[in-house]
Parts: sequence; C-alpha cells; structure tokens
Amino acid sequence: MAAVALGLALAASPVSAVAAAAVATGSAVALLGTPRLGAVVAVLLALGAAGGHLRLSALDAPAGRIRDGAPVALRAELVTPPRPGRFGSSAEADVSSGRLRGTRLLIRAPAWGPFPRGVRAGEELALSGRLGALAAEGRSDFDDHLRRRGVAGELALERVSATGRRRGGLAGVLDGMRRRAERAVAAGLAPSDAALLRGMVLGQDEGIDPVTREDFRASGLAHLLAVSGQNVVLLVALALPLLLLAGVAPRGRLLVLAGLIAIYVPLAGAGPPLQRAGVMGLAGLAAVGASRPASRWYALLLAAVVTLAWNPRSAGDVGWQLSFAAVVGILLVGVPLGAVLTRAGMELMPDRSRRMVRVLADGVAISVAATLATAPLLAHHFGTVPLAGLPANLLALPAVAPAMWLGMVKAALGQLGLPGVAVPAAPAAAALGYLRWLAERFADLPAGQLSLTLGSPAQVLGAYLAIAAAAYGLSLVARCVPGDHHEVAARWRRLSRSRRVAVTLALVLLFAGATAAALERPRPPDRLTIRFLDVGQGDATLIQYPDGTAVLFDAGPPEAGVARLLRRAGVRRLDAVVATHASRDHHGGLLDVLRRFEVGLLLDGGDGTADPAFRAVLREAASRHIRRVPATPPLRVSLAGGRLLIDVLSPPPRPPGPPPDDPNPRGVVAIVSSGGFRLLLSADAESEALLPLRLPDVDAMKLPHHGSSDPGLPEVLARLRPELAAIEVGLNTYGHPAPSTLAALRRARVPTYRTDRQGTVTLTVDEAGLRVGTEH
Repeated sequence: MAAVALGLALAASPVSAVAAAAVATGSAVALLGTPRLGAVVAVLLALGAAGGHLRLSALDAPAGRIRDGAPVALRAELVTPPRPGRFGSSAEADVSSGRLRGTRLLIRAPAWGPFPRGVRAGEELALSGRLGALAAEGRSDFDDHLRRRGVAGELALERVSATGRRRGGLAGVLDGMRRRAERAVAAGLAPSDAALLRGMVLGQDEGIDPVTREDFRASGLAHLLAVSGQNVVLLVALALPLLLLAGVAPRGRLLVLAGLIAIYVPLAGAGPPLQRAGVMGLAGLAAVGASRPASRWYALLLAAVVTLAWNPRSAGDVGWQLSFAAVVGILLVGVPLGAVLTRAGMELMPDRSRRMVRVLADGVAISVAATLATAPLLAHHFGTVPLAGLPANLLALPAVAPAMWLGMVKAALGQLGLPGVAVPAAPAAAALGYLRWLAERFADLPAGQLSLTLGSPAQVLGAYLAIAAAAYGLSLVARCVPGDHHEVAARWRRLSRSRRVAVTLALVLLFAGATAAALERPRPPDRLTIRFLDVGQGDATLIQYPDGTAVLFDAGPPEAGVARLLRRAGVRRLDAVVATHASRDHHGGLLDVLRRFEVGLLLDGGDGTADPAFRAVLREAASRHIRRVPATPPLRVSLAGGRLLIDVLSPPPRPPGPPPDDPNPRGVVAIVSSGGFRLLLSADAESEALLPLRLPDVDAMKLPHHGSSDPGLPEVLARLRPELAAIEVGLNTYGHPAPSTLAALRRARVPTYRTDRQGTVTLTVDEAGLRVGTEH
C-alpha cells in the first residue's frame, strides 16, 4: 500500500516515479534479500504512478477548454463563499451551463464590482467576464495551489447577478445542512466568537479577522481553525458515550459512527486534512475488531491512497503534508511517550485519578509528537517554527474539546430544526475567549517564533533524521541512567492525603504563577517613545507617554495586523487615533484597532471621502461612542495633563463640493510635542502642502509618502532641520523610497531609518537626548 501511495504522489513526475521505483526495489532486495518482493514493490509503485497519471489527465481536461482572454457569459454555482482580498474578492464556482459545464473557475471580482451582498456557497450566479488560463505547472505557486484544488482557470468578473437558483442533488442537501449548522453554531454568540467557532467546527474561517488568524498561526494554534483529524476524534468521542447510554449494539455503534463521519467530512468542507482524517476514522472503525497496532499504520496508508487517488496533487498541499506528518509523529513518538507518561503518572496518583492521568498524558504526548513532527515542514514552507506552539497547545487542551463539542451539539440541533440557543452560549464563549487570549499572548512572546528556513527537501529530510537521532539518543540515555522513581512514587503514596493535596496545589499555583508572569502583557515604556511601526507599504506611527497615554497616527493596511504591534508595545488604551486621510495603506487597519482597543478621540482626516472602508471606520467610531473631531486647523489636542500636545497644521477646511480625486496633498500634517521635543508627521502630504505652512525646527520627522520623489524636499529639510528621519515603507513597485529623496537626506546630513530594512524603528526621548533602536 505504501508503494501505491508513493506512486500516486509521484504521478506528476514520471522521472521521479521511475527513480523511486528503482530505489524502492533496490532497498527491498538489499534489506530483505528477496528479489520477488522488490519486483512486487516496483510493480505496485508503477501501477500507482500510472493510475495517478490517468487521474491527473482527467482533472486537467477542463483546463484545455479555457481560452486565455476570451469573453464569456455563463452560469455557475458557488463552491466557496466570496472571500475578501486586497483588491477585491474571489470565490470558486462550478460552471453549470455551456461548453465549460463542469469546469471549476476562480471568480475574481474587483472592489468596485463585488459579488451580490449575502451570496452563499451553493447559489447560482449569472456571470460575464474574461477567462484566464493558469500558468504552466511549476511557474506560479498560487496557480499550482489552484490546480491542487481542482480549479481549471480564472474569470475576471465584469457583471454578476443572482439567478435565485441553488444547486440540487447531494451537494444541495449538504448546502442546506451547512446553512442550518452555520446558523445554529452562531446562535447566541458575539460575531467574533461565532466566526471563531464556525472556523473550528465547520472549517469556515473567512469570517475570522486577519489579526486573530495571524495570532493563532504565530502561537502554533492555527490547526484549531482548520478542521482536521482532531475534529473527527472529538466527534467520535462525543457520540460514542451517547450511543452506549442508548444501548446500541457494537455493530450498530460502528455503523452510526461511520455515518456521522461520512456526513461531517463534506459538511465541514472536505479539505485534504479532513479527507485523510475521515478515511482514517472509517478505516479505524473497521479495524476495531482486529485490535492490532499495525491497523493504525494500515489506516494511515489507506488514507494516503484514497486521498491521492482522488487528487494526486494533494501531496503538494501544505495542509496534507502537515496532517500526515503529525499523524506519523503521533504513531511513532506520541503513542510510546503517552504510555511512559501514563505509567509514571499512575505510580504517583491514586487509583481514582487514573482516568485523568491517562487523558493528560495522552494530551501531552500528542502535542509533543505533533509539534516535533511538523517543525521541519513549517520551517520549509513558512521559514519559522512556533516555539510557543508546544506550551500553547498544552494550555489549550482544557478548552478545545468543550468548545468543539458545544459547537457540534449546536450544529446537530440545527439539523433537527431546534434553535442553537438551546445550548447555553456562555460556556462556549468562555472557552473561545480563553483560546483567543492564549493565541494573543503566545503570539506576542518575544521568542515565540524561531526564524529557520529549510530551503530544500534534502534539508527537510536532514532535519527529520536529526530529530530521530536525538530521540533515539534520549531513549538510550534514559535506559542507561539508573532511576529510583519507584521509590519516590512509594514515598509519595505514603504521604497523607492532605499533604499530597497541599503539595499538588502548591505546584499547580507555582505553575500558574510562572505561566501568568510569562504571558503578562508588556508594560508601557517609562520614557516618551515614538515607534515607526513596520506595517509594510503603509503608515502607522505610535506615540507613548510614560503615564500610559498613547496616540496612533494611521494603522497601515488591514493585513499588517497593527493591533498585534500595539499589544506588543504595551498599549492598553489609545487616547487619540488620527486618521490622516482616506488611503488603504493608512486607514485600512483602523477598523480593527477601534474594535480591539478603547479609544478616547478620533481625529477625522477623511475630508468628506466616500471611500466605503473609511466610512466603515467612522460608523464603527459612532457605534462605540468615540468622540470624532475633524482634523483641520486651528486644532490643538492636549493629552497627559498638557504634557503631550498635537497641533494640526493642515489641511484647511475643504470648500463645498466633492472631495478631490487625490487625497494625499490634503493629508493631516501635525506637530507632536512634549517639553522641548518636536516631531513632524505629514502622512502623504509632500512639499507642495508643507512649504506654505509655518514649519518650526523639529527633532524628528517621518518622511511623507513613503519617501517618494519630491523636488521640494531639500527646502523642507532646510526649514525643519531634523536630527533624524524615518521612512515608513515596505516592498513596493512604486520605487519608494526614491533615490532623489535619499540623496537629499544625505546632503542634509539627516540620519535616516527605513522600516523595510530595519523593521520597527523606536525613538526614545529623555534627558540624555534621542536614542534610536531598530528591530533588525
């Protein structure tokens, strides 16, 4: 079975398949001395490769009907709900009419022509636009990702309307079940909690805000937001006791559990990890009677064969790889480690606590094994390994199962027509709040992630060999070191119950105290501190006064996750937020900031814009009763008891009429001062807007418009005479910062710092003067 799975995985590369067949044959002969077995391995591998090649040909056939750039009008049924992106939204859809019938397309809708409001998976749409062919395999990582998902091409959307029809058949039945489950799971929960629970139970993570998603990824808890084997295990663990209580016979229990898995997998999206989990679950149920350890490996190999036979390209999917690596690690390391921990725990605990010991031991062992097994792949694909993942997952154990079970019960009640609010929302909200808190705190740990890049498969293999060698070495050391743990356990059991309770309680309190200290939020700085935040190609500047006062100028694009950077800086509350102008790379992250932090004042530099994203920021401020003041002079904002001042110099009030097409020249220009220190912040307003102003000498300045070319910059620098300058800039195609701007700064002898090269730049002001620290 392993040879068939390998052949399927290598089906896209005949050369690799032939090489693998030769290596496998030679290995079988060398290790076992049986040429016949080597021949069988080679034949099975070849059959797997041949079958995979035929399956790939069938999957790729629809792509041959895509004519690049051709205009089309067609009807299609949405497979996924529209997902917002940087420049619009996108969704996958199966064409239901015309010559492309049965073809899956990625529909790209521009920001100015989005999908109909509230459209959902399963609905039919009338579409028109231009087709786009995918790049050749291996030319584009994103196109290869689409190809693995069965997408044959793209459609650049021009017009769209809902037909009012839904897809029928089994898919339509599942759509209805999914809609009922969505409503039931969300019932009684706040929108953020509902989105998180839908992601955990149904795999629908599109409603989870980017900052929360990034927190879960950085903390090593991202697997909780993607339905996987854990969901299948918890589903069985939830249903099995109920079936036992109902007196269902063993064979009936197996059939019911198999039916639940068969329904849940497509209901939750049927992604590659869940496909693997579903097949393994079904194979495991079938092997229950055998009670052989080898059955676990057969189930895993069967899952590999089934998922790869359905789509041989699944082997290239990161989720598929991580899922299989985690299961292999659990079987190789987790099972024996769990047994060792269980034996050790049972020697220390009384008989009535043994069930709890077994659960805790298995939880620790599985977390350790899965973390070790996936680390090399994470380093290969993402360049980082979440060191915080192991303790985060251990601390998450008490909340994961209750949250999942409550969500599954709510989804089941929804299928029966009962309201999801029949299940109290408070326990689920508490569990979700705890998980969100864990993700935030572990994502913020300074050493929570290890930057490690394994660029080639050979390096990944080397990392796995190193982990295996280390594990083997530890096992040898453990065997060679004489232990007196039996005597220690006996002494522990001879203690009175009250003493055991007291010692256990003391250890628990010590652990809780150490954990709380490690996860405590950073404190605000004890000196005036200015942070030019690294938000990529965008602007976000944070000013913090020693008494905890904090002011934020802009928040970068939404994907930058500036809320996380504010947490790491020790921000609890924002006394003022300045929205300098309507530009996505400046105001894009403000909506999330207003939702996550208490804000005292919003200085509105929108200039009457009709930009929908900026208007959403204003609506959010109004809903939270945040005081809003137009950011036009003359305006002075006094904070920290008058020790921190914001003086708005520009723009003047706008005359009647529509707002200008280019908002940059009318971006907010302000002087932030404290004592003798002055800082100029001018958003994207360049010399054309700055030179008419009365500009004072300043100690520091942020270069306007990410350091773009500005002929008047030398005169601005001559009037401001800054001691240092910061350029908030990221990877871009605009040529920022411009060579002429950098040359002007050099001629003016202004030390300059760039966030694209040095990360967040921190300026500290005290009696000794200005001190600069950089992230890189």
